[in-house]
Amino acid sequence: MISKILNTFGTRSLSAMINFLIAIVVSQYLGPEGKGEQGIIIATIAFVLVFSNLVGGGTLVYLVPRYKSSVLLLPSYLWSLLISIFAFGILFIFKIVDQQFILHISALSVLNSFTNIHSTLLIGREKIKAANMVSLVQPLVIILSLLVYFLLLNNWTIAAYIHALYISFGFSLFISIIYMAKTFGKMSIHPLREYTIVLKELFRLGFMNQMAHITQMMSFRLSYYFLDIYHGEASVGIYSNGIQIMESIWLISKSISLVQYARIANTEDRQYSQQLSVKLLKAGFFISLICIVPLLLLPEAFYLFMFGEGFVGVKEVIWILAPGVLVYNFSIILGHYFSGTGKYHINTIASSIGLAVSIVLFTVLIPPYVTLGAGIATSISYAVTSFVVLLFFLRETKIGPRSFLLNTEDLNVLRSLFKR
Repeated sequence: MISKILNTFGTRSLSAMINFLIAIVVSQYLGPEGKGEQGIIIATIAFVLVFSNLVGGGTLVYLVPRYKSSVLLLPSYLWSLLISIFAFGILFIFKIVDQQFILHISALSVLNSFTNIHSTLLIGREKIKAANMVSLVQPLVIILSLLVYFLLLNNWTIAAYIHALYISFGFSLFISIIYMAKTFGKMSIHPLREYTIVLKELFRLGFMNQMAHITQMMSFRLSYYFLDIYHGEASVGIYSNGIQIMESIWLISKSISLVQYARIANTEDRQYSQQLSVKLLKAGFFISLICIVPLLLLPEAFYLFMFGEGFVGVKEVIWILAPGVLVYNFSIILGHYFSGTGKYHINTIASSIGLAVSIVLFTVLIPPYVTLGAGIATSISYAVTSFVVLLFFLRETKIGPRSFLLNTEDLNVLRSLFKR
């Protein structure tokens, strides 16, 4: 299991570095306003994806050991298409984003959703390395495409970024199809009765699981739209760079939780799952703490050098987000314990409470305090969500607070991780 965690961590670390490079390149060539447009496009695609995942999302990890993969695939595809069409109508009617981006957002959402379905099925079979490779291809192709557009073609526009997304999403979908064929073989059509049974399970489990992700995503990214409304796209560009840097800390716990989720979904031993989750939480929290400190110590001049002179305030965002980002490790690891045991509603309750808190605070704090207000509101939302998940975990497991303190065994595990 440790080898899978390290492979996932290594892949996600590389992805995070590439995404950071993408943020730098976009910031340098398009400025705060262009970076703000890029942030809103990506956030909107992410919103469409979480609704697509109501059927084709993380629930597939839980269902792959229990149903044929070919029965799960078709309903997931059709739902993703339906959601993208619906999203096009919503974006067009309510003018949430610039009209020129709507068709692109809908089309890119379909490509990204199909790739995500394939990756999730691979994770359900514990093909972690294959899923990691698919996720790595996407940012790698984006940065290569951007360098071609910006440096060779001198096309310094948001349209160049959108074209890079098409190339990247299309290529990662192609790679995921190859891995699917190797893992699952030939897909077949099944009687309607089988699809009906699976569809009921997908909606039953997927609704509760994905509602947690939907409310979570809203609490994470609604700040972009509030900032855009009250202060314009430049403020979104500054804030999005700060939040992207801080959220990269989560790649540690998310790498751990990916393997944890697949392992728990494939075992019936509840006590083992609980003890495993506590051990992984301590490892993720401690390593995240070590990684946050350097980001806080870097001077403002470093961030201005990386992104450009127009990005004053990035370090302020990083400082205010740090406590919430660190505490949110509890939600990531313990939340995946509940997902792996099929108790998706607990994550939904926690993230819904966090969303309610964030909306109130966005409304109150963003108009007068701009990016600082957005950071405070988001950090508090992270902490509230984590506290609720922790309360549910303690109530179910009867584990005492002392169990969350590092002991000799934990230190040995951490030493082994660092060595490897």
